[in-house]
Amino acid sequence: MAARAEPQASASRAFGPVGTVLIAALALAAGIGLGALAFWDGRLGPRWQPRLLGPAPPFVNDVPFLGTLAVAGVAAALALFLAWVRASGSWDRPVLGLFAFSLFADAVPAIYQVALLLLFLLLADRALRRGDLPFVLTPLVVPVGLVALSYATTFLVSSNAAADAVDFVFRLGFLLMVPLLPGILRTPRHLRILFDLMIAAACLSAAVAFGQFVLSFLTGQAVTFAEPAFNRIQVGGFVVPRCTGLMDHPNHASNTLGTVAVVALFLATAPAGRLTRKRRLAFLAVFLFLSAAVLITFSRSGWLALGVATLLVPVLRWPRRAPFYLLLLALLAAAGLQSGLLPAGYEFVKDLNASSADFRWHMDRIALRAFLEHPWIGVGVEGLLRWFNPFHLEVHNTYLQVLAEMGLFGAAAFLALVGLLAARLVRAARVVRGPVRREWLTALLLGSALLLVQNLVVMFLWIKFLWFWLALLETAVLVCLRPVRDDDPDRVVFLPAARDGI
Repeated sequence: MAARAEPQASASRAFGPVGTVLIAALALAAGIGLGALAFWDGRLGPRWQPRLLGPAPPFVNDVPFLGTLAVAGVAAALALFLAWVRASGSWDRPVLGLFAFSLFADAVPAIYQVALLLLFLLLADRALRRGDLPFVLTPLVVPVGLVALSYATTFLVSSNAAADAVDFVFRLGFLLMVPLLPGILRTPRHLRILFDLMIAAACLSAAVAFGQFVLSFLTGQAVTFAEPAFNRIQVGGFVVPRCTGLMDHPNHASNTLGTVAVVALFLATAPAGRLTRKRRLAFLAVFLFLSAAVLITFSRSGWLALGVATLLVPVLRWPRRAPFYLLLLALLAAAGLQSGLLPAGYEFVKDLNASSADFRWHMDRIALRAFLEHPWIGVGVEGLLRWFNPFHLEVHNTYLQVLAEMGLFGAAAFLALVGLLAARLVRAARVVRGPVRREWLTALLLGSALLLVQNLVVMFLWIKFLWFWLALLETAVLVCLRPVRDDDPDRVVFLPAARDGI
């Protein structure tokens, strides 16, 4: 005898008559509002678009109904986000995904602040429900506090205190990641979830970069989120766009995408049996896709950093064979020098933007002069732009940036931060147990090598991805130092699982 199908609840039964009427009214109001927006956007859009967005990029100014498309896109993104929340059963993973997305989307206004606010609201909710919040306070809060104090000395030399105060509050949100992230991510499973979300966000930004590349050639204009001063480059007799993806600067795009790419490559080379074939191929595909996106940023610092970090992968993965590998690299380099290929490649890359290399030397000298004349607290954050600077450009060296703008006090604060973190990394590397935890620690150290190299030739001091990476390193340290079976589900306040072990 066939079983009788259970009758499904209708919408009116599911929400009740009042709820059904309210939903219908909201849908009607949304439709009327969108129609009115489209009407006025069609009439007034051609006038207000150039006023609000400026002449660049021209392609955007020529898109009809841009305001309507933007509002509809935001509404669709919000609907997809809420659908993700409902499908996952909690806010944890979607909020962490929004946070990861914000790291690769500087061109999206206030997205990081929204993600940070949602994280704090989730923690406040857990604290109220549990009556307790087992939050881990990292030792790095002390040097981070010193960095914030050093930043505050900018007000002693500031000529525009109001603008500097806004920047100070804005950037304090970046520093908050250092105590926040280690407190909520406690296990290798948490690290894996976060990195998977980072891969998705990075690939989305890279896909936007490829879209910008195609649109730029179709329209004859550089369609990127960067300013006109650095959104294109001369290659031979052609002008090509420096694609940014969802970032607002090609150097920042290459930095974020390259870091994820090299970590994915290291994880893809894990020993057999530690990684499924499907996941290994996925990591390799991510590396190739993101590396190609780094290439079309035409960021020479990004190319250099990604190349150096990629060459380090075999050294860290197979240390016993490292001498033979390094010997092979030396032989290849000698052959390249002898044949002239390496010098020709160097000249080609240098000539891509020869004036840029020239002004960097001038800016380095200006930064050193600023430090020598104001050695204790520097000329203030972003003070080089207001100091004796005929180029009105920032110094393209993060380490010189610290010395010139924050002086010896700021340099000591950053050295304390980096030194303490390095000491904790060394300790974790010596006592770590379990291949999974060691794997994550080594992968993140490899990503750090890319950041260290690129910071020599760009200014990343107040880019939130750099502060996120410092927080992620401290998170990995705490995960490695924590006993393997110490992750009681009752102590996990974020992304809980039935048994949250390795």
